Amino acid sequence: MLSLPPTDGCHGNKILRWSSLTIRLVSVQGECRPLITCGRQVGVIRPDVACCLLDYPQVFTATPDAFIINPQLNSYASRSSALDYVLRDLRAKNVLLALRGWREECFNVWADFGAEPLFKIERSAATVLGVRAYGVHVTGYTYRDGKMMIWLQKRSIDKPTYPGMMDTMVGGGLTAGLKPSDVYLKEAYEEASLPEHLLKNGRQAGTVAFFTESERGLHANTEFVYDVELPSDFTPSNNDGEVEGFECIPVEELLERATSSKYKLTSVPVAVDFLVRHSYITPETEKEFPTLMELLHVPLNQLYRRWPHNRFQASPTPSLITDV
Repeated sequence: MLSLPPTDGCHGNKILRWSSLTIRLVSVQGECRPLITCGRQVGVIRPDVACCLLDYPQVFTATPDAFIINPQLNSYASRSSALDYVLRDLRAKNVLLALRGWREECFNVWADFGAEPLFKIERSAATVLGVRAYGVHVTGYTYRDGKMMIWLQKRSIDKPTYPGMMDTMVGGGLTAGLKPSDVYLKEAYEEASLPEHLLKNGRQAGTVAFFTESERGLHANTEFVYDVELPSDFTPSNNDGEVEGFECIPVEELLERATSSKYKLTSVPVAVDFLVRHSYITPETEKEFPTLMELLHVPLNQLYRRWPHNRFQASPTPSLITDV
C-alpha cells in the first residue's frame, strides 16, 4: 500500500514527494507577497525576488502587503514591454537561477484564463514572478500481450530545464497566442512524430493543477492532459532536437520512475493523475486518496482571487527532491 508523507517534511512515501514543496499559506519559513495589476493578483513574489524588484521602482511599487505593477502601465503592450526590460536586465545581472534557462518564448498572464491577457513574459520568468503557467502533456500508451505499456521521453541534455531527465512522452508550454489543442498537435508532432490520424484518437482528460517550489522559484501550474493510445508497433521519434530518446515501460513501473530524482519535477503529478484515472491508484489501495486528489487539483483560481486576505508563505531556500 502507498502512503503519503507526513505534513512536516519529505520523509514519507515517495508517491507524493513533490507535496513537501507544496506552498502552504501558514506556518512556513519566509513570507511572499502577491503581485498585483489592474486590481487583481497575478503572481506571488518570494523574498529573494522582492530584493531584486526593488531596483525597478518605475515598474513596481512595493508595499508591506504586495508588489503592484505601475498603474500607468495601462495596456497589455506597455506592461509586457516594461516587464521584458526588467527581466532582461535581471538576466544580464545573473542573479536568478530561473533566468539562466531563458527561452525567447513568451507566456500570456491572465487574471482569469481565457479572458484578455494582462501581459506576457519570458517563459523562464514564470517561476520568478510566481505567475500561473499553463501547459499540455500527452501520455502515450499501448498494449503488448494484453498489458498496458507507457511511453516516456528522455529530455535532451541541452534543454535549459531538467536536462537529461525522464518525462511524459510529449509536453509543452502554452505559448502566447496558442490554445491547448494547438499545443497538443504541435508538440506531439515536434517531440514524438505522432501523425494526425493517431492524434485524432487522443482524448482530452482534464487538468492537473499544483503549486510547488523548486530552486527555480514558484510553480503555479495548470497542465491540460491528453491520453493517446498508440499501435503496439509504433515507436515515437523526435523532430526538434529536444528529446534524446524514448522508452516504453510497463504501467506498473510508472510510479517508481516518476517519483525518482531522475524524473522532471513538474511532470510527476501528470503521471500520478494518469494512474488514478486508469485505476492503478484507487481509494482501496491508497489510504490517503482524498489528500492525493487535493494535491493533484490545487484550487489556484481561489487562491489567487483571495488577495488581499492571502498571506502566501514559502521557504526562501527550497531543497531539491532526492531519492528516499
